[in-house]
Amino acid sequence: MPPIESPGVVSLTKFFKVSEFVEFLKSLVPGVDTAKSVETKLEEVGSIKEIWNDLFTYEPKLEKPNRAAGQVLLDDELLRAARDDRPDAHLLVWCAQLLADSRLEMVVREHLTDSVGRIIPAMVNRNELQARLVQLAITTPDNPKPTTNILSYLETCKLLVLIRNGGSVTGVEHFLPTAYAVPGLLSLVRERARAWKSWFRPQDDEVLDFALSIGANHWLNLSRNEFRAAADPAGPATPPTSRDGLPAALSELRSQLIRKGQVVLQGPPGTGKTYLAKEYISWATGDRRDEGHLQRILDNMPLHERTVEGLADEILRRGLPAVWEIVQIHPSYEYTDFVRALVAEPVAGGVTFTPKHRVLSFMSALGEELARRGESTELILILDELNRGNIPAIFGELLYALEYRGEPVATPYSVDGSTSIAVPKSLQIIGTMNTADRSIAVIDYALRRRFVFLDVPATDAPIASNTGYMTDRAKRIALKLFAMVGELVSGTTIGIQVGPSYFMPNSSAKNEDEVIAGIAQSLIYEVLPLLSEYALEGEVEPDALDKFRSALGLKNLTSAIQSGAVIEKLLQIGTTTGAPEATEPETNAD
Repeated sequence: MPPIESPGVVSLTKFFKVSEFVEFLKSLVPGVDTAKSVETKLEEVGSIKEIWNDLFTYEPKLEKPNRAAGQVLLDDELLRAARDDRPDAHLLVWCAQLLADSRLEMVVREHLTDSVGRIIPAMVNRNELQARLVQLAITTPDNPKPTTNILSYLETCKLLVLIRNGGSVTGVEHFLPTAYAVPGLLSLVRERARAWKSWFRPQDDEVLDFALSIGANHWLNLSRNEFRAAADPAGPATPPTSRDGLPAALSELRSQLIRKGQVVLQGPPGTGKTYLAKEYISWATGDRRDEGHLQRILDNMPLHERTVEGLADEILRRGLPAVWEIVQIHPSYEYTDFVRALVAEPVAGGVTFTPKHRVLSFMSALGEELARRGESTELILILDELNRGNIPAIFGELLYALEYRGEPVATPYSVDGSTSIAVPKSLQIIGTMNTADRSIAVIDYALRRRFVFLDVPATDAPIASNTGYMTDRAKRIALKLFAMVGELVSGTTIGIQVGPSYFMPNSSAKNEDEVIAGIAQSLIYEVLPLLSEYALEGEVEPDALDKFRSALGLKNLTSAIQSGAVIEKLLQIGTTTGAPEATEPETNAD
């Protein structure tokens, strides 16, 4: 059963030029033109009236509107889109054909697209589609006209760009945005369902579910969720968000990013290096950190619209002053994870390997696109634990591009027709580095020369200024415990410290007891193992560590850890000026 019962007669063997048809639509006058006058106008431009006239609606309803001289042309979304020069006019021509031709609609919904609703690239191939249409008895082996018509409509109606080889269609070069046509399609579906003899006549609040029930998302290469999201227009563009004054704690980071373009925040574990980077992002995005997250923006866009141009449009529509992304560097991280890579994609008869952007290449291309439009949106890339990766292997030729911003550097892979990458000045890179990690000794000199290294010291200032401790006693415990740990590591190598984040209150704590319990657990399961590592490396005296453990109620290294005993000692810290008394070491009975 066709989704909406069209009273006309259509044919897949007949073809028309879509752009010419859209121009023709502008000449029609609803309420004045009749089925007969439309036919006459079609004949004057030498077009195929049988299929074109089937894409209109008339009043009154008769079985064969294109043969009834007295019927008056009704206005609808298709005519309005053409008349107003709307960008969705071509896509609505495609949708009008699918509404009118049940065979074409079946081919698109059941064979040209997958179960999600997206076009299958392997089916956008003359041989593959021809074989399928023959199998469906829609055409014969010696009649390729329906096949070539369908493939041509996919391109001329602006769903995609075809790959041609010797005049034959062999695949998809790339898909085009279609989500913007969903509101117009919903109006068209509602109007056609009411004008024709449909088995269901949806009300305004029912049309979206009705359209999805007939598979209309397949017509625009969208999943159901993408179609539903696009049905609620995003509204007008948001004016660019303004930023508050730059906090003093971020002034040096901001200054060096503007001057150099890339900065490494280095310091002992727990000093809040990543936290500081995210605080900078909060400021740069005008307190819209979640909205400015690159991956989150992409996740809310239709799959085939996640292009550099499409993302630039979305960023400007949202009025974001900055967009950011974070990458966790690790030993197996490579150039093909970070810059560009060959990605396997299915094609007719197998797979092909297509060059694709990775995060640095994508953000660089995005920065260039925004600059081309005269926009000053900043892009921020955080490289967490930068020293854990093989820097030369990850960055490759891009180490040069970091120093010479804006200059194109050749890459092994050509993406979007470009064989080079230029890192724009708008892209700010913030690395974080744990100075307690032995791997910092092998950091490539070329990287050190291109980054500014800013120290993030282990101080108690974040503890003193935090307002989440619930009580003064809980804050005193945190400050004293931080000081005790500081004394323990005071004679160690530069960079071997313990930062204040281990002693910060849990944001979910509801009272003093929960704050103190959280500090105790952090001490037991995070700080003490870290101090043990320092002791094994000779950075902390084992006897001093044993004394520290005893002072916290941990009798020996082999006894079961009891947070209750630690909490009791912490409460002593909060009510006295000195450290708690050490507990005598326990000896094993056997």
